[in-house]
Amino acid sequence: MASSSEHEPSAARVATGPGVMLKKAREAAGMSREELARRTRLELKVLDAIESETWERLAGPAFIKGYIRGIARELGMDPAVPLAEYNAQFHTGEPVLSDFESRAPLELTSASRWIKSTSYALAVVVVVLIALWWQHNYVQSAPPSGPEGLNEAGAPAADPGTPLPYAWTVVEHAGLPLEAPQSWRRQTDGSAPPPLNPPRTDSATAESDPAGAKAPEAPPAKTTAVVPPAPAEPAPVAINEPAPTGDLIVKASKDSWVRVRDVKGRELFSGVLKAGRSIGLSGRAPLDLVIGNAPFVAVSFRGETQNLSKHSINGVARLTVGDVR
Repeated sequence: MASSSEHEPSAARVATGPGVMLKKAREAAGMSREELARRTRLELKVLDAIESETWERLAGPAFIKGYIRGIARELGMDPAVPLAEYNAQFHTGEPVLSDFESRAPLELTSASRWIKSTSYALAVVVVVLIALWWQHNYVQSAPPSGPEGLNEAGAPAADPGTPLPYAWTVVEHAGLPLEAPQSWRRQTDGSAPPPLNPPRTDSATAESDPAGAKAPEAPPAKTTAVVPPAPAEPAPVAINEPAPTGDLIVKASKDSWVRVRDVKGRELFSGVLKAGRSIGLSGRAPLDLVIGNAPFVAVSFRGETQNLSKHSINGVARLTVGDVR
């Protein structure tokens, strides 16, 4: 192993080393170390190590070359000059690529032993997984049997190979399009299928009619329902009210909502006017009226009947009556 003294540059080389070159170029440009460090985004201690050529304070040659290249470009120098000086001092150069011309790279083909072994292993794993899946889903083991052929419930163990004790009917259809289909019925056990409409047996007839003949039932007797008379509605009680007085008379034949305001916005009346009731109001004109259920309300102002239909929209009338006094 070579000693560290072999890599130390001579005094003559240090005087013209890459760090000295970069330092002289910075001083010639009138740029401080702090400004150069800010422009190159390098730490000040990295810039000091490069200018003093204390390379042991920095990372490997690849990083040092990157620092030298970036500083030289910022100072307007050709990066090749300081890089060549650095390579000459430490006998470093560009990395050498692999020699693929004298020795071809390793290629993996189907004839490779590693590929064959991996393929066989994968095939075995797939076969084992399929076998386990088949056994879990399709292989049914017989129920455990106890002593003397009895299962856990105490009943005789059933033979799994015994066919089912019942059969069912299968209906098949065939035919061409737009034609009546043809149907066949067959039993799963090969026997004749039962008739579609089995005849009624004598036993069923006897059970329904033990006497052998069913006597006609007598028609039910007619009954007359007595409906009690509906209670008579009480006659409407006449309401004797004094005739309303005032400039505005409002009378309702059905329940209606009425609101009346004078010229200052004060409410003279606001509420539901019951059917058959009337009110008389006086206030400073003009009066603002809002009347719901307008077809069943009559309004007169100072003896003049008002036509609410001209002011009604969807049964609600809005109008103003009277002039400013």
